[in-house]
Amino acid sequence: MKKYYVLDTNILLQSPGAIYGFEDNTVVITGTTLQELDSKKNPDGEIGYNARQTARILEDIRNRGNLIKGVKLKETDGKLIFEPNEVSQENLPEGFDIKKPDNRIISSCIGIARKTKRAVILVTNDIMMRIAAAACGVEVQEYKNDQIKESSYVGYREIKTSREIIDDIYKKQSLAPEIFADEKPFVANEYITLTDGNTSALCVYRDNCIRLLKDTTAFGIRPQNRLQRFALDALLAPAEEIPLVILRGPAGTAKTFLSMAAALDKTYTDEFTRHTSSTSYDKIYIGRANVSSDEAFGFLPGELEDKTRPLLGCFYSNLEDLLRKGNHEEDAQIQIQIDDMMETGLLRVFPLAYIRGMSIKNSFIICDEAQNIGRSLIRDIVTRCGQGSKLVILGDTNQIDVPFLDKTNSGLTYLAHNMKGSTKCAQITFTEKESVRSALATEALNRLM
Repeated sequence: MKKYYVLDTNILLQSPGAIYGFEDNTVVITGTTLQELDSKKNPDGEIGYNARQTARILEDIRNRGNLIKGVKLKETDGKLIFEPNEVSQENLPEGFDIKKPDNRIISSCIGIARKTKRAVILVTNDIMMRIAAAACGVEVQEYKNDQIKESSYVGYREIKTSREIIDDIYKKQSLAPEIFADEKPFVANEYITLTDGNTSALCVYRDNCIRLLKDTTAFGIRPQNRLQRFALDALLAPAEEIPLVILRGPAGTAKTFLSMAAALDKTYTDEFTRHTSSTSYDKIYIGRANVSSDEAFGFLPGELEDKTRPLLGCFYSNLEDLLRKGNHEEDAQIQIQIDDMMETGLLRVFPLAYIRGMSIKNSFIICDEAQNIGRSLIRDIVTRCGQGSKLVILGDTNQIDVPFLDKTNSGLTYLAHNMKGSTKCAQITFTEKESVRSALATEALNRLM
């Protein structure tokens, strides 16, 4: 029997297309959800964009018929109904306040169920609302259409082989992949450790060939382990070869530090660092997901850089360390260099939600905390990367702070899953073992998960 699916507001604020995600069943939008969408439509961030996109979809459907009676969805053979009523305190247990939007939607579900013999299912990604709905006798489920099982692909592998093969790649600098016919197929830009137990060779599969990695540094920084070596190779590769790099993993694994080192290596030369770079990019853009509220930037004093600076403390800390590396400049001198970068436009900061509408060319772009953004924004970020630009996405799906995101629907998971195998993308997933912050940090990562 066909079912009624009542959509919670958070579903549409994440995935406006969820309206078409229930095959030939009936999708219900309550009056409470419509009002909540209206209150979210003005901000510039991802939430505001999705609220407006949902409004456009609903307006298109409204023009096809009467929403109260129900409009057939030609896309799915299902139906969309707008339910403005069935909100009553009598539908709820005594401890549930009808003034709370979640409870109003639960009440609507109960009211609809009384009028039909069909199953009525509330769809929400809010865990507390699922618990509350179940307590009120409402059938409830997550929205699973946009869920992706986190990929086991980490961007690298280890292969046991003979000393002769290792010697051969050091001699020839490359090998044909057919030598490892028993291995599962290689992925574009996958990194490989060849080892015989005593000797090893670090390689990458690129252009249908296994190539030996060269020793490399970035802004005077030398990688401290093999995963850092892999990451640095991807970060320093020309944008024409690898325009997208995804670095995932826990804090302390140097994701941000290496990214900033590579950015400086390819953009910055000055008398203080005595660093000579074959510059590849004109600017460095750094952005970070603002979990508290992207729209709140509009109410903070100062220019955009002033507003975002408190959120980007990790970048500035790494920047100071990199500029201080190899010399003994005073903090004041380091600050002068950073201020100069900002004033000349070499270094620019922005909230990720502000990237919509931009086209960033010939720049090194670093986006942090990508686990806290959804699909639409991660798609916007990648598609705003213009000619000659390199985009680095950083994040850790074990540190998601947004209420309705998790490992299965985070923009970071979505991006990593869909870009696997692309010749334009390299990705490395760090583990706690690669933490280089301190012995205490490593111990905490192991014990406090």
